Amino acid sequence: MSSFEYVVGSLMERLINVKGIVDAVLLPTELKNEILSSELCEENNTGGFFLKYNAGVREALKRDHLLAAITDENYTYPPEPVELIYLGDTVGVEIRDKSLLESYKKDENAMLLGDSFVIFKDKLPPNSVRKAMSGEIKVFIPPMSVGVEAPEGIHGLVLGMPSTYTDLLLKDWLRKKGIDVSNKNLGVVLIGFNIHKL
Repeated sequence: MSSFEYVVGSLMERLINVKGIVDAVLLPTELKNEILSSELCEENNTGGFFLKYNAGVREALKRDHLLAAITDENYTYPPEPVELIYLGDTVGVEIRDKSLLESYKKDENAMLLGDSFVIFKDKLPPNSVRKAMSGEIKVFIPPMSVGVEAPEGIHGLVLGMPSTYTDLLLKDWLRKKGIDVSNKNLGVVLIGFNIHKL
């Protein structure tokens, strides 16, 4: 076993021990361009409203190596929230804490979007619908923590939450490699990392 295989194997072992991560697969470098193209495609397709900016996937792609971690319904997403950003200010945020969400439901300044997204009315700019449609207000998906300590030899661990398009692209690639991702409860997160020169 090479030293590369050893350190990557150590990271994969740690990931598989995280509740809700059922497998981890090293992705080939040539898949990075397809992943970025997929993200750009989704970012420019509003689906009717907000444009997105996926900083997390971009950070993961900047790393030398990339893993796809396959998750099931037991996976707890990292604490870093998705935000709605206007000119660098947070005008909305994803809230996962149920009690905090309940308090926002009673707040006249807060508007609930979906199950867990809160928009702060006092922070929205005038003509906010127009600004959202023009892409001035964006959904910002941040780089996220991986939830494991990097094994010796690895640094720069970062997690990116793929868009719907990229999730489908990755599952298609995994299927072609003989990995069963047919269960609708399975998701994929991207984990980028660097290896110290060995």
